[in-house]
Amino acid sequence: MKTNEFTDQDLMAFADRETSGEKSMDILAALLKNDKEAKILAKRIAVYTDTRNALVNSVIGEIK
Repeated sequence: MKTNEFTDQDLMAFADRETSGEKSMDILAALLKNDKEAKILAKRIAVYTDTRNALVNSVIGEIK
């Protein structure tokens, strides 16, 4: 599967740990190839994990 076949929604769900089953395995398999496409895919996922982490840290900071 080509990494550009994953939608932004797929990757956002993966970053939020809301993906399971075959879709999750497809993303993991694409990442484990460790080729040029895997690096691009990892960068795309990083956008969502960074955004999620910033949001969580913002909410935690407001609670203090």
